[in-house]
Amino acid sequence: MKTMPREDSPSGKAIVGGGLGNSTAATARLPFPMLTRTNYAAWAMRMKFLLRANGAWGAVDRGKAPADEAVDEVQDQLALSIISQSVDDETLLRVSKKETAHDVWEALRSMHVGVERVREARVQSLRADLDNLKMSNTESVDDFSGKFMTLVGRIRELGDAVEEKYVVKKLLRSVSTKFINVASSMVLFGDINKMAMEEAIGSLKAHEELLKGQEVRSEEQLLMARGEDSARGRGRAQGSRDGCKDKSKVKCYNCQDYGHFAWECPKKEKVEKALLAQGYGSDEPTLL
Repeated sequence: MKTMPREDSPSGKAIVGGGLGNSTAATARLPFPMLTRTNYAAWAMRMKFLLRANGAWGAVDRGKAPADEAVDEVQDQLALSIISQSVDDETLLRVSKKETAHDVWEALRSMHVGVERVREARVQSLRADLDNLKMSNTESVDDFSGKFMTLVGRIRELGDAVEEKYVVKKLLRSVSTKFINVASSMVLFGDINKMAMEEAIGSLKAHEELLKGQEVRSEEQLLMARGEDSARGRGRAQGSRDGCKDKSKVKCYNCQDYGHFAWECPKKEKVEKALLAQGYGSDEPTLL
């Protein structure tokens, strides 16, 4: 490949001439768009604009020109120089056998179009995973948001610019039922289009802490209610629950003897018959 020397300016920007012939464009300092494994489509577009601005795009895009038509040597050398400044050393060596800017361009396209198709397929697969991701009722905000942001990060690493507002809306649509109210409030009263992902996750975590506090209070109230019910029960031992295991201290409220509960009193039937004999009707509550 016939190339002009690679010369990087001290500022890190390319020093590109003002085009060919009598172009009125002044000498410009333009950054070279560097080709990577994931940005071929955007790189090719930027290179097209850069080559056009320097009057060298014709050497790359042969259009309907006959294959045997001579290529403008100056134009071709300028295009080769710009392209060589826009790829890394490894890629440059892979196309070093190509003689013209057109051949180099086609080689780069062939090398990356296949990779691009694989990348797009992977992006679509990850986007499908993101769309199907749902938060379970037992999952914490930290656990779910961690999985959610991992998927978003992997999509962005592949060069897909997932907009923040899309990510926030998708997160709020994916939460479990106990977060529906706070998610709806953020959608209705917050500016979702300007909300950062961290802000949305923070609001969900604050609501989660509130729910945890309510659950603790509910459990405490339930335990207190059970304790009160136990204290009101008959036939219980006098004292603590631990003492109930030793029936020697248990007093029966039927026969007033110790050693058993009222419901297991051997004299229960005798007591009931005695009460009936004393005039208590069958509609009277039975003393246990």
